[in-house]
Amino acid sequence: MQTNHDNSGEPVVVVGAACLDIKCRLRGDVIASTSNSADVRISVGGCARNVAENLARLGYPTTLVTVVCDDDFGQAIVQQTARAGVNTDHIIRVCTHHSPAYVALLSPEGQLITGVDDTEAVKALTPEVITEHRALFQNAPMVVIDANVPVESAKTLLDICTAADVPVVLDPVAYEPALRYRPFVGSFFMVAPNAIEAEALSGVQVTDIAQAITAARRLTAEGVRVAIVTLAEQGLVYATPSSSGHIPAINVEIVDPTGAGDALTATVVYALLHDIPIDEAVRLGVSAATLTLGSPDTVRQDLTLEILYAQLVI
Repeated sequence: MQTNHDNSGEPVVVVGAACLDIKCRLRGDVIASTSNSADVRISVGGCARNVAENLARLGYPTTLVTVVCDDDFGQAIVQQTARAGVNTDHIIRVCTHHSPAYVALLSPEGQLITGVDDTEAVKALTPEVITEHRALFQNAPMVVIDANVPVESAKTLLDICTAADVPVVLDPVAYEPALRYRPFVGSFFMVAPNAIEAEALSGVQVTDIAQAITAARRLTAEGVRVAIVTLAEQGLVYATPSSSGHIPAINVEIVDPTGAGDALTATVVYALLHDIPIDEAVRLGVSAATLTLGSPDTVRQDLTLEILYAQLVI
């Protein structure tokens, strides 16, 4: 896969949401219309922020462009992200809306029942703000954007990066944000949706491995260079313009699924920037997702390339 080697050594720039995560793992079956007992964990998250922290923990220079309010939540987001090694100098503080937040309701087995988020603050990443950061994007070896970013802002970013020959990766986040990006999905170098997000981006129903491969190939036919579709316990499929494949999942007891897809995206980006072949890159991504599934943290604090290779799926 071709990346921008002229900008090697410069930080990857990640654009999108940074949130406070509230994750509630039920201790039993849900009883409607009343309070339910659960284990509740509060941590820092957000799709773009998670990708940035994973990249930093793997040792790649990374800059985050996001929006928080200068409240207690916003300060916690910035401080923890900076401690992980991410450059936070370009985080925008706007208090017309509180800092973004995400609430996940998990089953006793750790599966996501439903999630709700409030990322309205990310609307402050306007096309004008993106343009103000033009030099940051032009000098990056790769840019990662999550679909919380307003569509017009994403188009502005793509125009800047296309002119500078900088590849852009899309993390679709969820079904509705992904659907907004469908008309121009072919402009992205790489996309990494789950099954329902792949349906939104490709128009192909995804319920099994064969359909996922069809969706991934549809995305590459539209211009995507690397399409990855994650399938939970069925692993993932991937496609490029010249190849496709399926990588099985690694068995793990799920502690918390939050952030697993972001770990996968960050790890594949890291691998491709180091010229690791795509089949090995996605296997490393599966390892990162598995490690994250088995951790109570949204981002593994001990993430290294060595522990990824230690459980690399053959």
